[in-house]
Amino acid sequence: MKTYKPFLWLFLLIALVISCQKERSFESGGKGTPSDGSLQSGTTGDCLGSIINGVYKKDTVLNSTDYVDVVVDVNVPGSFVISTDTINNFYFRATGNFPTAGTDTVRLQGIGKPTAAGTNVFTVTYDSTQCTFSITTLAGGGGTAVFTLAGAPGNCTPGTVSGAYTVGTALNSADSVVIQVNVTTVGTYSIGTSTLNGMTFSAAGTFSATGTQSVTLKGTGTPTSAGSFNFPVSAGSSNCSFSVTVTTGSTDYFPRTTNSNWTYQFDNNPTDTVRRYVIAATKSALGNTYNIFLENSGTGPDSSGYYRKTTSGDYYQYLDVGNFFGLANAVWGEFIFLKDYVPASTTWTSNTFTGTYTDSTGSYPISVRFKTDVEQKDVSVTVQGVTYPNTIVIKEQYEYSFDGGITWAISDVYSIYSFARGVGMIKFEPVDSMGTIYLQELKRYQVF
Repeated sequence: MKTYKPFLWLFLLIALVISCQKERSFESGGKGTPSDGSLQSGTTGDCLGSIINGVYKKDTVLNSTDYVDVVVDVNVPGSFVISTDTINNFYFRATGNFPTAGTDTVRLQGIGKPTAAGTNVFTVTYDSTQCTFSITTLAGGGGTAVFTLAGAPGNCTPGTVSGAYTVGTALNSADSVVIQVNVTTVGTYSIGTSTLNGMTFSAAGTFSATGTQSVTLKGTGTPTSAGSFNFPVSAGSSNCSFSVTVTTGSTDYFPRTTNSNWTYQFDNNPTDTVRRYVIAATKSALGNTYNIFLENSGTGPDSSGYYRKTTSGDYYQYLDVGNFFGLANAVWGEFIFLKDYVPASTTWTSNTFTGTYTDSTGSYPISVRFKTDVEQKDVSVTVQGVTYPNTIVIKEQYEYSFDGGITWAISDVYSIYSFARGVGMIKFEPVDSMGTIYLQELKRYQVF
């Protein structure tokens, strides 16, 4: 069984102007003094908080239900024109006036008739800023699929929620819900929820086979309030629902909240994964209280470590250091694996742990310790196609001494960890003595 240390994040970004956010849709041109502001965009240029509505089919003229909402930070009120480029014979546009400064939502109406099926990436332009969103155009032929929702009329099956939902933080590609449907007639489909608490979930595509099919509903928008929200899904005469929990967030790079869970993929193999999760029980040791993490790689639950955090931002792991270093005896203790308040290039070493090392020549007293370097601080790191901002990258090395700590040697084995704020560990790269990397990457997560 493969194991590792986890590190997680929960992002706090409370928008002070949420209570006065507005949604605008304009058909007439803006007049008067031009406004000044910017489109809200992520580190990869995607339009933050955007909500895409409608069904887009080849050779079908767009109508009033085909639109995209984008979020704008208005610095100076006045007239505006916000539009996209023309892709695949259709585009989106809105004009009007911002009466006040602040955060505003603008509805861009879709115009045109797609001429080909496929994914279309649109660039939105306002003032001197740009952001992007993508829309999938379905094949026009073949008719519309007929299907029912699994779990109807109760909870959607399986209703697996992925991602972290935080007040004021725009949803990204990691925020999604998996449901199943029973297809009786193949064809195109569009499944979506209404907008609830600033969020919506939707998917569109083509069912090419009958029977049970899984559909991933992608989340868009920005949550405005904390709590549990029940999203109804409708398809024909069947209805089901799923629940999404929104939190106020935290600044932890390693969340330890009960029921939070993460799934990691090994060495780019989608069938080789492990799920790690936090249980309600805690462990007391050394006068401290640690949160307990478990993991399951398909063979049943096993311990994944004990962790705590100080108010200053020191993250500790309590573990059997003897087992970790391959010593002959158990040596329990704790060490700081992460400091979230120090700049890049900061280095620290743990306390010294003593035990016995045994090989074919005999047994010897040994001292061991951890050495940690902050290689990057608050950078953006992309894992499995998802970009995580505010990430700390550290290098963990392992030192040993056979003369009571007078001289130290560094093992050829080391580890690189990436921890994203509000999410936790997003990548783990242990390197063996031959330089081989055993990659573990975050595939999905849910932080409570």
